[in-house]
Amino acid sequence: MERKLKSPVLPEIPSKRYFAIGEVSELCLVKAHVLRYWEQEFDQLKDVKRRGNRRYYQLPEVLLIRKIRELLHDEGFTIQGAKQRLKDKSFVKEVKQAEPPKELQVTKQGQVELPLENLNQSNSLAGLNIKSIKDELLSIIDLLKK
Repeated sequence: MERKLKSPVLPEIPSKRYFAIGEVSELCLVKAHVLRYWEQEFDQLKDVKRRGNRRYYQLPEVLLIRKIRELLHDEGFTIQGAKQRLKDKSFVKEVKQAEPPKELQVTKQGQVELPLENLNQSNSLAGLNIKSIKDELLSIIDLLKK
């Protein structure tokens, strides 16, 4: 049943904690009303309601939406077929173990970390010495504690 269609290149996911439904719509190339429908169809998809009952998603949900989109649009699954595929434990494990985009890394506590590889190369950024900034911030913290 799997047929691979040419899938469009999805935009990079920015390093944020919460994404509004409009942002997720743009990141996953899926309209907002489709996302709301998918929430009803896929039990695994949960949004977070905050401020004024607005829908927000976190990184795991954005990655899951991309996977659902891939199943439905790129591989040609029906909604029922995609539901069955998501219920497959080995597939779910594969999705959960999939690494987030290179620019984002999620810790076990669910926090997003940005890579420091660019900073470690010369230990400076735009002429600023990171170590001296860190030392200065630590001294300010010490002053505030007194």
